[in-house]
Amino acid sequence: MLFKKILLAFDISDGSLKAAEYAIHISELETADLIFVHVLDDIKQGGVIGLRARYGDIDLVNTYLKVRKNKAIEWIQPIQKKATDKGIKTHIEVLLEEGNSKIGIITKYIKENNIDLVVIGSLGLSKFEQLMGSFASGIIRYSKCPVMVTR
Repeated sequence: MLFKKILLAFDISDGSLKAAEYAIHISELETADLIFVHVLDDIKQGGVIGLRARYGDIDLVNTYLKVRKNKAIEWIQPIQKKATDKGIKTHIEVLLEEGNSKIGIITKYIKENNIDLVVIGSLGLSKFEQLMGSFASGIIRYSKCPVMVTR
């Protein structure tokens, strides 16, 4: 068994759906655990919610984060079910991007949780990231384990 823990970094996109297929397949072949990880945007960076956060409207901020977290979990649950139906042990993590980049948060998670393989889609939600491939290339650059990028 080459991989014991596989991480799927997902962003609620078609690219993540394709990456999930590969992650499930490899997890099944390797009898590896599959961890689904999503990072919520740091809302304090701008916009109406960010402005309200700066002025202490914590209830609004917490409600917004809860809705976003629930949306991510609802999106990944059917994919998680496909994996568990194949006997794969799974876990969902929704992390908050607080003062650090998504790349930094995921690479820290990889290191702290002894992840053996990261699977990620090459095209995410952001048009800029689609053009530059910045998220996938950042994970490749800073990850301490192999990274599989799907198209």
